[in-house]
Amino acid sequence: MHCKQNLQGLLTICRKAGKLQLGLAPVTEHLQQGQVSGVMVCQDTASKSKKEARFQCRRQGVPCIELPFTKEEMGWVIGRACGVIAVCDDGFFRRFQELVTQTEE
Repeated sequence: MHCKQNLQGLLTICRKAGKLQLGLAPVTEHLQQGQVSGVMVCQDTASKSKKEARFQCRRQGVPCIELPFTKEEMGWVIGRACGVIAVCDDGFFRRFQELVTQTEE
């Protein structure tokens, strides 16, 4: 539970810093421009969208992780329900990876 709260806090900070891209189309566009450090998908994101996000990440050599949140929970945290989120900062994305790993344990 504590790790999920840390993830929520980090998402809020990242959004306020302008380092998030929300939605599959903007994420794909920024991936192709080489501006993305990593991509995150929500648990209940449509399988087709997850598959496309992961495909685009593999093409660009960018990691893709699954967050322990639903799209609705994501809406509460960042103000917009979405299932595919790009992080455009290496430090922020590294921290997301650490927190997601801790949440899984």
